[in-house]
Order: sequence, then C-alpha cells, then structure tokens
Amino acid sequence: MITTLTDTTASAIDKTMIEMRETFGANTIGRVLTLIIVATGDIEKPLEAAVAASHEHPARVLVVDAEPEAETSGLDAEIRVGRDAGAGEIVILHARGDVMFSLDTLVMALLLPDAPIVTWWPENAPSSPVHDVLGSMSQRRITDSAACPDPTGTLKRLRHGYVSGDSDFAWARLTRWRGLMASAYEVPPVSVPTAIEVSGAPGNPSVTLMAAWLHLTLGVKPTITAVESKDHEGPGVQGVTLTREDGTISLQRVDDTSIRMSLPGDEEGQHVTMPRRTLAELITEELRRLDPDEVYGEVLAAAFSSVDGNATYAQDKPEPTDVVRPDADAVAQAAAEDAAAKLAAALKERAQAHLVLTGGTVGTKAALALPSALAAADVELEHLHLWWGDERFVAPASEDRNDEQVREGLLSELVDAGLPLRNVHPMPSPADGMSLEDAAAWYGQQLDQMGGDEPFRTRGQAFFDVVWLGVGPDAHVASLFPNHPDQEDVAASAIPVRNSPKPPPERISLTWPVLNSSRHVGLLVAGGEKAEAVAAGHGKIDPRRVPASAVRGLESTTWFLDEAAAAQL
Repeated sequence: MITTLTDTTASAIDKTMIEMRETFGANTIGRVLTLIIVATGDIEKPLEAAVAASHEHPARVLVVDAEPEAETSGLDAEIRVGRDAGAGEIVILHARGDVMFSLDTLVMALLLPDAPIVTWWPENAPSSPVHDVLGSMSQRRITDSAACPDPTGTLKRLRHGYVSGDSDFAWARLTRWRGLMASAYEVPPVSVPTAIEVSGAPGNPSVTLMAAWLHLTLGVKPTITAVESKDHEGPGVQGVTLTREDGTISLQRVDDTSIRMSLPGDEEGQHVTMPRRTLAELITEELRRLDPDEVYGEVLAAAFSSVDGNATYAQDKPEPTDVVRPDADAVAQAAAEDAAAKLAAALKERAQAHLVLTGGTVGTKAALALPSALAAADVELEHLHLWWGDERFVAPASEDRNDEQVREGLLSELVDAGLPLRNVHPMPSPADGMSLEDAAAWYGQQLDQMGGDEPFRTRGQAFFDVVWLGVGPDAHVASLFPNHPDQEDVAASAIPVRNSPKPPPERISLTWPVLNSSRHVGLLVAGGEKAEAVAAGHGKIDPRRVPASAVRGLESTTWFLDEAAAAQL
C-alpha cells in the first residue's frame, strides 16, 4: 500500500502511518531499527536493497531526498507499508528549499522509539559522518566511497573524520576476500610472506583498503598493480598474491562469480565460487552487526597514516601582504572596501558569495562600514551569505556577542537593502536550547550543508570568498588560542571552546581547515599592544604558538594594520 502526501508535516506523516497500520493490520513490534537513507541521486536501487535487507532486519526506512535549490520550501512524502515495503515500512521524504536545514527535527519525529539508528549515504558521503546533521544521531554510519566522484579523495576525508561507528562499503566488499585469504594463508607451513601483490582497478578504494589490511596484519607492504576490472558491474580487487619461501598463494578473479585459488604445490589451482556482492547483501551485512567495526578504523588509519599537522592548512599559499593606515577607522574602511570589491568579483563568477565576519574593535568598525562599501561596489545582496568566525556562548542580547555589536549598523541595514534574513548565519546562543557542544555541531552542520563539507576537508579548495579575522595581543584568531587544547580539534567544522583564556570562558569557533578554506583572508588589527603579535604572525606558520600565522587565503592574505600595530614589522 502506498500513500502520497503533499505539502505535509512530520506529525501528519506519523498520523497517516498509524492509520495505515490500523487499516491493513501492520504493526511495528517486530521493527529492530530505523534506517535513514540520504539520497542524492537514484533512490530506487537503495530502496530495493533496503527492502531485501528488511527480511532479515525488519526496519523503518526513512529516505531523505532533499532539493536545497528548489524555488519553494515544503515537504512531500510517500508512505509504503505491507507488500510494497517488504518486512518493514518505508517513508520517502521529499524536502524542498529551507526544509533541508531542519532535517534532524523532521526525522526525529519519525524515528522508532528505543531502537538503533543507522544512516546510509549511497552516494556523496559526508567527510565526517558523525558531524553530519543526520549522522550525529546514529549509532552506525555507512558510506560508499566507491560511488563518490572522487573515491580516493573521499576515503582520505573519511579517514580524517573517522570515529568509532563509521563503516564503508569499500570495506564490506572485502569480507569474502579477507576470509578466503586468511584461510589460504594458514595452509602449513605458515610463514610470513616475502612479497605481496594486490591487483585491481586504479584508484578503487577496496584495492587501497585490501593493501592496507595486508600490510597491517602481515607487516609486509604490498605492491599494487593496476589492472582493468573483469567484473562487468564495476571495479574492485582482481587478485592477491602472497609469495612465501615454500611457494605462492594466489587468488585471482576469473569472472563475476568465481575466483581461481592456487596454493604452494598446486599449480593448477581450483575454482572457488565468490560472486560480486550485491547492494542488498552489503547493507544486510552492515545491519547484521551494529557494534563498531574497529578493524575498519585501524585499516583506514593505516591506509592514510600521515594525518597532516594543523600548520599544513596554511602552507603552499601566497605570502601575506600589508595595508597600513593611520588609525583604526581608516583600517576598517580599507578592509570594508577591499571585501566589497572581492565579493562583487566573486558574484560575477559564482551564484553565491560567502563572507566571514569577526568581532573586536576593528572588526566591528569594518562591519559597520560594509553597507556603504557593498552598495558602492554594486554587490547583489540577495546572493550574499554572512557567517561568523567565532562567537561567545552567552545570551543573545548580550553586548559580548559579535553579532549583537553589528545588529543595528550592519545586519538591519543590509536586510532592509535586500539581504535575505536566511542568508545571515549567526552562531547559536544558550537561549536556543542547545548545549555548547550541540550548538557548535549545529553551526558546523549548517556550513557543511551549504557546500562546505568537501572544501573544508580538501586542501586547495575554497568555500568562503572572504574571511575576516581579528588578532589578539596573544596572537589568537577566532577563538583558537595559543597552546589551548581545543584548537587541536579539526574533525568538525565548528568546535566548542571551554576555559577560554579571554572571558567569557565558553565560545564557539571555526576550525583550522575551515578558516583556511577561503580565497581571501583579511586580518584586521589596530593598536600598539598588538604590534608583537603582528610581527609574530608574519613569521613561520605555527598554529599552536602563533595562531595568527596559520590562516591564509588561497589567492591572497592581507594584513590591514594601523601604524601602531605595524611598528615592529
């Protein structure tokens, strides 16, 4: 039975589901979990796999099919129960426009009570699933790097964002390979191989993970040989060879359904049935055990063992330049005019432009100078988005908040001039009913959903057009303070900061990779008390001791200084 709802709500969907169950005699007693499928393309194949898996794992399946670029906002739904939903029930949510920014609230009302939650991204995996708006509520998070446009790049980003509970189909596709290889390896006399070769399609994530697993377990680094896939459904591992003193162990794919296994002393080998695993088999296996797959995490870390230090986010970029003006007012005006020109240029090349604002004396002055500068540069305000680099986690009307300091002179003026209110992205406050940790996670999710996910975790890509930063006398930027442990967290886009050396103690801050994902960076500084920090910021990139040295733009970094702040240059 299929029922369609148009321009509906989560409560109306839930009510309709209850009515359908009562009408057709279905119940939810046997449901063991909620499976959330985040669809970005064809939803039928993942749905077919989920229906097949439901016979072993009866589940409520929520398919989230979002259209963020839709001209109108709203929610349509399709509910399937009975024969059309296998042994479970299915709700397909078509979210349009602004609805996608509250997906967690939408989905929360439809979750099975007291049941595990699994989120699956069949395509376009988030770089850090646990920080995704839907992944954050799940016990298990399943991605498929092989289905992404850049499989190797996706796997690298997943390594950076990995936490216990993450898994990927590129690893699940190796289950039978690993079992067979382990059995063959134990054929006596067991000995450590002198060489290992893994053959497969170039750039395939399963090939990378197989080589990393063998290296991790046997201590011998495999060579990877690129061969074209013999599997008509897609690339993958085509063969594994272990060279031992007593001979060679070889597993080579013959066709879609079998491999040829040869052992020392058995040159002819034997055929072993091992068909390519279907999508239904993969999701069924993942749902079979919801405990964390720690081996996958270890292998992922071994595959990409060199996690870059925070300094690397600012390296290999153009050297900073200086703009020196007589006083703070002149510095602010220069920064505002510069940002307006760069935003106008950005909107000629792209559909949207993103500016990160900062607080402090000069940052506030520059923000107040923006409306006239944007008007003079003829910036199309309806396509401009405003963000903040950090915020004090205090009451919304507090004068300590960066956004409150510019509410009248900047935000109200720009909104009156045509800036959509939804394009203003303030950080949450305690009044929003969130803890500091939840508020930081929420802000990071907003950034990621707007398109920042991949740029923030891929050096060399930009999301922001202009990032403004103030610099403290200790050389801190945003709320990333020297030698403070919270600045080391780079997995999330925004982080909670506790025990700030500068009051108030609780803050939210963007992280190193996020701040460095900008085409242009402007550091706004005035006052002789900051001259030493300015000089240090011009030196070697050192995020831990001198945060101001560690944020640079892909195209330009400009220090906007008054004469006093520039005194030690």
